[in-house]
Amino acid sequence: MTRSRIFTKAIAALVIALAIIFPANLYSEKLIDQDFDITLDLPEDFIEAEHTPDSFSYRFAHRFMAVSFLYKLYPMGQFQTSSQALTTTLGRLGASYQNDSFVWANADCSIANFSMTFQGSSNGAKGWAISVQLKEKEASLVLLCYADSDKADDCQQFIISCLNSLTINEESKLCPGIFTSYAFPTDKSLEAKKITLNIAGKQIQTQIDQVDLEASAFVRDCEFAVFSLYASHEKWLEAWKRYYQTIYRDSYSRMKVPADHIHQALYQTAKQENSKNPDAAYNKMLLNWVQGFDYIRNTSAKKSDFTTPSEILCGNGSDCDARSMLLCTLLEHAGIDCTLFVSREYKHSVYGALINQEGAKIQVGQNWYLLGETTAKNINPGLIAQDQRDTKKWIPVPLP
Repeated sequence: MTRSRIFTKAIAALVIALAIIFPANLYSEKLIDQDFDITLDLPEDFIEAEHTPDSFSYRFAHRFMAVSFLYKLYPMGQFQTSSQALTTTLGRLGASYQNDSFVWANADCSIANFSMTFQGSSNGAKGWAISVQLKEKEASLVLLCYADSDKADDCQQFIISCLNSLTINEESKLCPGIFTSYAFPTDKSLEAKKITLNIAGKQIQTQIDQVDLEASAFVRDCEFAVFSLYASHEKWLEAWKRYYQTIYRDSYSRMKVPADHIHQALYQTAKQENSKNPDAAYNKMLLNWVQGFDYIRNTSAKKSDFTTPSEILCGNGSDCDARSMLLCTLLEHAGIDCTLFVSREYKHSVYGALINQEGAKIQVGQNWYLLGETTAKNINPGLIAQDQRDTKKWIPVPLP
């Protein structure tokens, strides 16, 4: 079977009839296998170490972490279940493991915690492996991420972040990652946390699942640990964007119920206030609402100061980037395209909404995003502080 495209960088337009071979010094960014709709957004500074001639197996090594990432694709229906593919792969490596099966993104999946030794070496490795049955493609995907045995415990969050970055279709790009979904399965026996929101003079009853609160905090802490590794790294910007994008991806589906309740309660009023541009009225309602939140920021360097959207709705306090992501999530659920903007120089975050309205805007691609300042009270959309108007100092964080 000829591979038309394998693991192309997202920004490259490589069209080659045969397999694409990585140079040994190519640093991996977002990896895409367009043949099988597979995407991996690994942390920065992985390099391709080796691959098989058929281009179905790759091993990536990280430059400063003792971590390796293995990609193995079995095409043409070699296995009927994800468990068969996973256990066969680990068996061939002589690994010891404990495995389990579950469903993620409507796909048959398996997971294993494993350890193995290398031939001719006293050093061993420990890590996690996942397998996904790509039913429509009649293929099985197996991913292994592991570290040297003596460093594996310290690398757990990094390993989890790598595996969690997998997507296998459009649906999976806006749902919790595969590892998180296994670790925090939906539990219907737990009573959801009831919440009353006061927005634009209306009381809105909604709820957040307890599992969603725990899972979103887990992802936030995991990704902060990874992001912190790059604080003084030359690729801090890429790591910063990945941090927010990963949290947004995890939060999006968890916020569907409250987002729907808020939209149902307010959008008709927005139409009445501005029949020609109800999105503008809706955006203003939500912005004025979050501007009234208590400003709470954790100052510990060892802990993230970010409050997840689920936590904000439960009254856990927030600052600029958390509020901006909350509004991006709610507005995106209402069909309004949004972008998060962060600034290292200003030490601040705002959000941008694709709304036809006069005011301060930043262009991303072909679109102009109307800015919203979330921490100053009673500031309408499109208004921003005079000393923060240099658009070159705002970094757009495109959302999945």
